Amino acid sequence: MFFYFYPWNRIRLNAKGGLRIPFSKYFKEVLSMRKFKKVLASILAGTLVLSNAVPVLAAQDSSSLPDGTAYLNINNSEWSEFDAEWVNAEITGDGSYTVSMTAAEAQDLAQFNALEVVNGESVLGTGAVITVDSIELNGEKIELQGSSYTCSADGSGVTTRVNLYNEWNAPDATATAGDDKHADCRVAEGNVADATACLWTADQLTGVTSIVVNFTVSGFGTAGGPAEAADTSDAATEAVAHLNINNESWGEYEAEYVDATITGDGTYTVSMNAAEPQDLAQFNALQVPNGEALLGTACVLTVDSIKINGEEITLQGPSYTCSADGAGVDTRVNLYNEWNAPDNTATAGDDSHLDQRIAGGDLMGATACLWTADQLAGVQSVEVTFTVSDFGKNAEAGEVTGNGEFDANGEFNVYIGVQTAAYSFRNAWNDSYGLGTPEFDQITGWNGNDEVVRTGTISDAVIKGNGTYTVSLTGVDFADDAETLNLLFLSTDIPLDKGVELTDIKVKMGGKSVYDFDTAFQDPDTKDYIKALLINTYNDGFKADNEFAYTLSAGMDIEVTFTVSGLAYDNPDAAASGDTAATEATSQSTETKSEAPETTAANANAEASNGGVSVGVIIAIVAAVVVVAAIVVVAVKKKK
Repeated sequence: MFFYFYPWNRIRLNAKGGLRIPFSKYFKEVLSMRKFKKVLASILAGTLVLSNAVPVLAAQDSSSLPDGTAYLNINNSEWSEFDAEWVNAEITGDGSYTVSMTAAEAQDLAQFNALEVVNGESVLGTGAVITVDSIELNGEKIELQGSSYTCSADGSGVTTRVNLYNEWNAPDATATAGDDKHADCRVAEGNVADATACLWTADQLTGVTSIVVNFTVSGFGTAGGPAEAADTSDAATEAVAHLNINNESWGEYEAEYVDATITGDGTYTVSMNAAEPQDLAQFNALQVPNGEALLGTACVLTVDSIKINGEEITLQGPSYTCSADGAGVDTRVNLYNEWNAPDNTATAGDDSHLDQRIAGGDLMGATACLWTADQLAGVQSVEVTFTVSDFGKNAEAGEVTGNGEFDANGEFNVYIGVQTAAYSFRNAWNDSYGLGTPEFDQITGWNGNDEVVRTGTISDAVIKGNGTYTVSLTGVDFADDAETLNLLFLSTDIPLDKGVELTDIKVKMGGKSVYDFDTAFQDPDTKDYIKALLINTYNDGFKADNEFAYTLSAGMDIEVTFTVSGLAYDNPDAAASGDTAATEATSQSTETKSEAPETTAANANAEASNGGVSVGVIIAIVAAVVVVAAIVVVAVKKKK
C-alpha cells in the first residue's frame, strides 16, 4: 500500500466554503481519492444507539460526528454537493448495525465510496473487524462481489474504513498502520487477499437514490498484533526488472515489453514498444517485484540513459532507488512521477532499511522526473538502460541517507512562492509542481477545473555569497482572481541549521513597503531547507503576529528584499542592505516558459518529502482527507 497526499494547490473552496477538488483532470493522480467534505450515511441496528435521520444539503463533515460514529462516505461523479438524508450510528460493541443514504435525486456515483468510523481505530480497537453482510441499492439487495475487509482510512491508524467501491485500492495482507505496526487490512475469517475493495459493480454506480449497508462488528475493544510477514509463497523468486508505463487515460493499450532478470551487479536494459503512440500519465517507473528481498535493501539501480521514440534524452537529474510501497517489498526507480520526491531521511520496513538511496553523491540532487512534461506526449517506445550496484547488500538497521556536506562556498537559490485566496499558486521548489515542472515556471490559476496562466514575470535569486538580494513577481495578472494571499514565502535550497540566515526581509506590494521582518520565520513543516514565511493564513499564531494591510490588484508587483549571511564569502555585486537593486537569478515570463533556474549539483532538482505545505494546510486539509494510493499497471504486456 502506498500513501499519497493530494497536492494542496489543487484544493479550493466552493462558494459555500466547502472544499472541492478538480477531478476532471487530476483524480488519477491520487488513487483512492475521496471528497473532502464527506457525504455521510445512516444507521440502525440491534444493539446500537441510533442517530436521527438528518437531511443535509452540503455534504456532512465527519469532524462534527462523535468518536465511534459509523457513517457512509458517498460521492457523486462530480464530487459535488447533493441533497440527501443520512442516518448514522454509534458503535458500542460487537453486534449488527445498519447505515443508509437517501438522495433527493438519483446520483451517478464516483469511483470511491466507503463505510467509515470516526476515530474508529481507537474506539473499536486495532483488532476490530467490520464485515459487510448486505447492501441494498435503490431498495434492492445486490450480490456482493466478494468479502469486505477493514482498514484504517489513511494508513495511520485513526479513522476505520471499509471500502464499498474503491477502484484504486486493494487489500494488502502486509499493510501496517500506526506506531504499533498492527495489521492495517483485516478480515474476520479467511484470507484478506480474497477480499475486495469493490463490493458492487461499475454498472451499479449509475442512478443511485438510496444505499443501505448492513454490517457486523466483531472483536470490539481488541488490539491488533504486529503485522505478519508477507506470504512469499507466490512472491517473485527472480529479480525481474520491468517498465511500468501508463497512458494518460490509465487504460489498456497494446505494447511489447522486454524485461531484464537481474543476477548481480552490472548493466541492464528494459523497454516498451507500443503499437500506437501514447500520451503518458504523470506516473511511470522502473520496478522489480519483491526486489527489496531479492536485490537487497541497500542495492541501488542507477538510470544511465533513456531513449524515447528511439532518441536518447537529457536526464533532468540523477535517479534514486526506493521501495515502491514504502514497506520494503517491491523496488522502484521513478522515471516520471509528479507526486513523489526523494526524501533523504526515509526509512521503510521493520528492519529500517534505506528506503530511498543513490549510488555515490547526495540524494538531495536526485529527482523523480527524469524527463520533462513535454516528453509525455506521443510516446511509442521507451528504453531504459540502468546499472545495478551493491547487489545482495542490506543496509544496517536505523541507517538513513545523509544530507551530504554543506558547502559554505557554494551557490544557492531563493525562489518566491505564492498562493492567492483563489488558489492561484507557485509552489516551493521542492514541493509537488516544483522545480522542473511547467507549473514552477508560471503562476498557475484556475478557470473552473482548468489551469490558466497568470501572466507576468517571476524573478528569483542566485545566492553567490553574503549580501542583499531581491525576488519578485512583476506585473502578474491577478484580475478576477483574489484580493488577498493565503501564502507568500521564500523557498530556498539553503540547508537548514548550517549557520546561514535570512534577515532584514522587506516586503513591497505595488511599490509600497507593507512589512519588514528582522529575521526569517522558518516554515515549521520544512525540515531540510530554509523556507521563510511572509504570509500564512493557515497558521493562526503566525498570522496574528505578522498581519499587514494590502489589496491585490491586476498587474500588482510583489517584491521581497532580504540579506543573506553565514556563507564563507561575500558577494561584491550584491546590493547593500536596503538597496532594492539586488542580484536576480532569473527573469522569466509566465507567457513564455523557460528552463528552470540552475542549481548547484548538490541541490538541483531535489524535492523534499513535505516541502511547501504549511502547518495550517496539514491541519486543515490532511485532517480532512487522506488519499490512499496504489498505482496500478494497466498496460497489456507481451513479452519477447
